Amino acid sequence: MLGKGNTAEVFDYGDGKVLKLFLSGYPKEYAMLEFKNAIEVFRLGLPVPKPYEMVVSKQRDGIVYEKIEGRILADIFNEDKGDKNIILRDFACLHRKWLNLHSGNVLSYKVFLKTVGKEASDESILTGIDALPDGDYLLHGDFHLENILITPDTSPVVIDFMNVCRGPALYDIARTYFLLSRRDYSTADLYLKEMGTEKEAITPYLKFVPYL
Repeated sequence: MLGKGNTAEVFDYGDGKVLKLFLSGYPKEYAMLEFKNAIEVFRLGLPVPKPYEMVVSKQRDGIVYEKIEGRILADIFNEDKGDKNIILRDFACLHRKWLNLHSGNVLSYKVFLKTVGKEASDESILTGIDALPDGDYLLHGDFHLENILITPDTSPVVIDFMNVCRGPALYDIARTYFLLSRRDYSTADLYLKEMGTEKEAITPYLKFVPYL
């Protein structure tokens, strides 16, 4: 085992590959959705691990990915050494690279929020989601410091594709702002500045992003 998260364990699979093995009871359709999303973002030429195939091991669904050697960006950011402003600048630059792309091969973020959101049964939330703008920008949906690996040659590689969807870029920026604000608001505010986005622009989305 190389690592463990809330939904999966990652194992060395040999031959330059890893197996992301989802925990028992994890919905098969979610695993299949992540695999489909991984294929799409790799096809678009983004810096992501190559997805190879879906497998079943010990009655658990899994995805075989290219093995990436690197450090989690959050660990680098948390170190005393290094300029956090530069790290966030590069982080924002990478996010903008994603948000410059379009895709019709992934779920609408509205469908995603209604399907996966923990509060999706709340009628007022469903109505609010419907009222949000549409869009076809490629969104990562969970773009934060823990989902970026930095390779030995300092290249960034993005992981975790369960939340990939399409919609307005501001939704993805709002989601990242929310995730960074749980670390501290100064980091989140600096990220927003690097994205060239005002807080008011993402406010309509902020009431929905916490529901994942």
